[in-house]
Formats: sequence, C-alpha cells, structure tokens
Amino acid sequence: MPHPASQSAGRDLRLDFFRGIALIMIFINHVPGNFLEGLTSKNFGFSDAAEAFVLMSGMSAGLAYSSAFGRDVVVATGRILRRARHLYGVHLATTGLAVAILMTGHHFLATGALSDRVNLGSYLEAPWKTAAGFVAMTHQLGYFNILPLYIVLLAATPIFLAIGSISRPALIAVSVSIWGAAGYFNINLPNFPTEGMWFLNPFSWQLIYCVGLCAGMASKKQETFVGYNPTLMAASLTYLVFSLFVIVGQHYELTNWGNHPAFLVGFDKATLPLPRLLHILALAYVVSQLPICARIAAEERLGAVTLLGKQGLAVFAWGSLICIALQVLREAYQFPLLLEAATLAAGLAAQYVVAERLQNSKLSARAATQAA
Repeated sequence: MPHPASQSAGRDLRLDFFRGIALIMIFINHVPGNFLEGLTSKNFGFSDAAEAFVLMSGMSAGLAYSSAFGRDVVVATGRILRRARHLYGVHLATTGLAVAILMTGHHFLATGALSDRVNLGSYLEAPWKTAAGFVAMTHQLGYFNILPLYIVLLAATPIFLAIGSISRPALIAVSVSIWGAAGYFNINLPNFPTEGMWFLNPFSWQLIYCVGLCAGMASKKQETFVGYNPTLMAASLTYLVFSLFVIVGQHYELTNWGNHPAFLVGFDKATLPLPRLLHILALAYVVSQLPICARIAAEERLGAVTLLGKQGLAVFAWGSLICIALQVLREAYQFPLLLEAATLAAGLAAQYVVAERLQNSKLSARAATQAA
C-alpha cells in the first residue's frame, strides 16, 4: 500500500472512491434478495464489503490521527475518543429509528418473520432489558453490527497508535496474536439480554483494522507500507483467482484443508477466519499496486462515488435506515423488478443528496473561515 499517487485537498482519492464502492455494495447487500445482490463482491471471493470498509476505516484513522498522536498524545486521544462518542451517538440514533421502523412493520404490516431475522424479538419480549443492551451495544439488530465494532476499534486506537508509533511490525505482531487467541479460545464480547456473542468479533476484526491503520500511518509519512514485489503480486492474484473459482463454481471441497481450528480454515464472518482475511489483504494489495485503480479513482465522471466515500458515516447511517425500511416494505408487499430497481436507485440517490449537502456545507464553512 504505497503513499497516494494522487490526492485532492490532502486526501487519497483511492480511499474515498473505494470506500464509496464498499458503501454501495453494503447498501445493496442489506436489502437481501434484490436483483443487484448477485453483482456485489461477496459473490466473487471469500470476503465482502464489510472487510473492505473496516480496512479503509483503519487507513482513515491512521491518516487522520497518527501525526497528531506523535505531537501530543493527550490531545490526539481526546480527538479520537470524541469521534468514537460521535459514532456512538449515530449508532443510538440509527438503531432507535430502525427499531421504530421495524415495530411499525411488525404491528401494522405483519412482518413478524423479518422481526425474527433481524433480532427484534427481544424488544417485544423484554423491552427494558433490551433497551439496556441497546445502550451498552450488547444487543444489536441484524444489519446494524458494523458501527458497534467500529466504535470499539476506534476507542482502542490510541493503544494501537502507541504501539505503532514505536514499531508498525510490533503492532501487526500484537494484533495477529490477539486475532489468533480470539479465534482459538473463542474470545468475544457477550450479548445481553439474549444469549451468544457479538456477530462481528472485535478481537478478531481488530487485525484488519490494524493493518489499515499501519497503512494509513505509513501513507501519512509518505512511506511505503508494503511495496511492489512480483512474487507477492503473483501470490495475491493466484489467491484471488482461486477464491473466485471456489465461490463462483461452488467448489468448496477444495477448501477442505483438514481438521484445523475454524478460524484458520473456516468462512464464518464473525471471527474473520484466515481465508477471508487473506482475500481482503490480497485484494487490497493488488488494487493498491495497479496504476489503473488510481486513474479510475481520479475519474471526474465517477465523482459521485468518491463523494459517497468522503461522507462515509452519514451515507452509511442513512443507507442503513433506507435499507431497513425497504426490507419492511419488501416483506409486506411484492416488488416487481421495475419497482425494485426504482427503490434501489432512489435509495442511492438519497444517500448522494445527503453526501452532497454535507460536502457543500463543509466547503461553505471553510470558505467563511478563510474569508474571516
């Protein structure tokens, strides 16, 4: 992951562009059963847009906070924790609104099956306990699992930066050790009031975040985190082709690598097992090394995608609410293909409008500050 080849206002255009792509795919995947779902990345490899989103979140954190952390640990830590608090507020707001949407569907549109699928039942059976779990992030609706994970990882970022500022290889070594221990001993955060553990295990997923964090730290210093190596490129491409062959051809017998721990050979998304981890790392490496990716990201005609990536939090929050509303409607009514296409297009357009307004607001505020 070399330092950015082309930037705009100090930003890596590739990061914003591919985060925009990931957000679009998350939106499509969070309306299951639609005609576009088969075109998203999960159908062509072991990982999906969630891994890409977390990896790029780590990169963004490395770019945003590593220099400030080196200058003043206390000030930078305060910034990071305030950002985590803001994310927590967004999570509470979006989940609260999603519960209201789902409750409306459950009581007025007979969407009980959807309620079961997205873990709404606990709100119906034990509302006060579930409310406590909602505040503590120990009860999560289906499709609303990424922000709690991101909040925990962001809150831990000062610790990651403290290690990474001394040695990035040391941070990767610590992170791999945590990932391995979590996978082998099944270490995870508990749910409440329902049984079980978090759907996206923070102790496992911190590894992909820390890899992104190291890449962002290197990029901030105009250094190369992992440079071009023909052997590594060949290995990455080979693994991507193998993953494509397995998923598209349903050749899962080729991944039966013996009696090993599930986190080394499995595909369970919760624990970020090795096949998924290697896939997103191989994909990120290939994308980062190909000059055509930088040219595509800089293409003005694709600026709408880049804008979605720049305003990723707002786009993700509004997209999540639109997705859950569409799920309720699709559960209650039949959606012909034309209506399905129209609703998906309208949902993406709404996210673009949100991103555009936020971007214009920021530009106006910046211009007013400079004029003053």
